[in-house]
Amino acid sequence: MKTLKGKSLTTFVRFGGVHPKKQKGFGADTYHSPPASRGFYALPMIAQEFFLLGSMDKFQPGTIPKPLKGKLIGEWEDGKPKYDYSHLTKEDWDNHAKRRKKALSVKRKQFYRIRGNVWHHLGDYVERNEVIATHGSWVKTSMAAWRDAFVKMSLIQRYGEDCGFDFRTKSVNESRLFGMYSKDHCEVFFDEKV
Repeated sequence: MKTLKGKSLTTFVRFGGVHPKKQKGFGADTYHSPPASRGFYALPMIAQEFFLLGSMDKFQPGTIPKPLKGKLIGEWEDGKPKYDYSHLTKEDWDNHAKRRKKALSVKRKQFYRIRGNVWHHLGDYVERNEVIATHGSWVKTSMAAWRDAFVKMSLIQRYGEDCGFDFRTKSVNESRLFGMYSKDHCEVFFDEKV
């Protein structure tokens, strides 16, 4: 089984259910649009990207507390509403943060996947004969091909790429798992029951 620094590439994390569901946005031409009409998103445990949780209230309404309400005081220059939150106390913010954290912990699902297929964004690290299907920036491969691609991607990102300025480390072992990169390209999509 492919591992990375002793960490398993078979453990995934999902905030929500782990059964394929109809996906809004299928067919849209954006990086995070679903690659199939049914399925669910997840992240490898070693590459959780918490900023992706910011849109849960939009895509899974009712699963986390609504944001605290501010008083409408006008519009920004771009026409978006401008709010004042000065009436809220530190206790209001702390209570909201606690409720949100609890809701996320209830929604957090951890599962294991060794065999089967998976959609991912690591097409540049996969041999063409391993690709089962493509959709926008997504490729569908076997789990084994995805694990191989993940290890290749991580090694390149840990060491760094030559982008014309010197931020690369002298040794792979001196750097963080993903170097200076975000991890949103590590998201995966399952269109099969896990």
